[in-house]
Amino acid sequence: MPYKIMDITNSPLKNKRYRVYLNDNTHYDFGLKTGSTYIDHKDKLLKENYYLRHLANPQELYLVNNLIPSPALFSIYLLWGRYTNLFKNVEILDDLFAKHT
Repeated sequence: MPYKIMDITNSPLKNKRYRVYLNDNTHYDFGLKTGSTYIDHKDKLLKENYYLRHLANPQELYLVNNLIPSPALFSIYLLWGRYTNLFKNVEILDDLFAKHT
C-alpha cells in the first residue's frame, strides 16, 4: 500500500513546526518552529543551499531518494519543495508516493 498524507497540523512539540499524519497511522514532526523555509521566504538561493547542506548527509539523501517517511523527507518535499505553497507540495509528494509502490 503506498503512503498517503492524511493531515498536517501544527506540531505539539515545542521545537517542531508541523506534524504530518500518514495513512498507516504513523506521524512525523518536522521543521524547526523558529526556522524560515522556502514556503516562507521564497528564496531559491537559500533553497539550493538547504539542499546542498542536507543532501550531503548520506542518511538524509538515502531517505529522500527512497521516499522513506522521515522528518528529512517531509522537510525537503514540503517545506523546501517545488512550490512555495505547502499544500501544492503535499500533492507532489502524494503523487510520488502513489508511483513508488
